[in-house]
Amino acid sequence: MPAVDRSLDEVIELRLPAETYQIPLVRMLAQAVAARADYGLDAIADAKMAVDEACAQVVSTAAPGAAMTCQFTVSPEGIRFTVKTRTGQPEPPSERSFGWHVLTTLAANVSARSVPDPAEDGYALTLDLDLHREASG
Repeated sequence: MPAVDRSLDEVIELRLPAETYQIPLVRMLAQAVAARADYGLDAIADAKMAVDEACAQVVSTAAPGAAMTCQFTVSPEGIRFTVKTRTGQPEPPSERSFGWHVLTTLAANVSARSVPDPAEDGYALTLDLDLHREASG
């Protein structure tokens, strides 16, 4: 690959209904992306669990009929996973929940935000995870 291409981040995006039955598809994509980024088996397992939990948190607050957009950004530093949806709740998921504890254990950095989205008459909820290259174990 030319040097100029190697300096660019690779972005993989998936848009699907914000429904629980869609989460396994995102989890399988997380496995493929992590394997392709040369993550070890334990780190791949951690990435899958982190992505699964992030999607579950988003789906649980998604507005009826909302879409979920999942984005994997692969760079030399690692993988950033972002999941977004439309919600009716002004607050992001609680940082005191068990699910949040799972996320902070499995990912290097975790952040969430919910901002007003007047065009959609609700809020745009976004969760960002930086996935560990090494297992959290």
